[in-house]
Amino acid sequence: MKSLKMVFTLEAGANVTYTLQDPKSGLTQDAVRAVMQQMIDKKAVVSGESFANGIKDAYVYESERQELD
Repeated sequence: MKSLKMVFTLEAGANVTYTLQDPKSGLTQDAVRAVMQQMIDKKAVVSGESFANGIKDAYVYESERQELD
């Protein structure tokens, strides 16, 4: 399973990660960071009372299930 991980820095100094399942293929770092910046500008990312004020990282994470013997 693939997921898009978007890691934001918060005003309080911590980080918060948003995860989106099954991202479309062909995403670029520039495209994802542009959307992340729009989310920050619109104050759409908040944890507790602390809003996101920066982008720390963005990446696609892939995991798979393995059956036990």
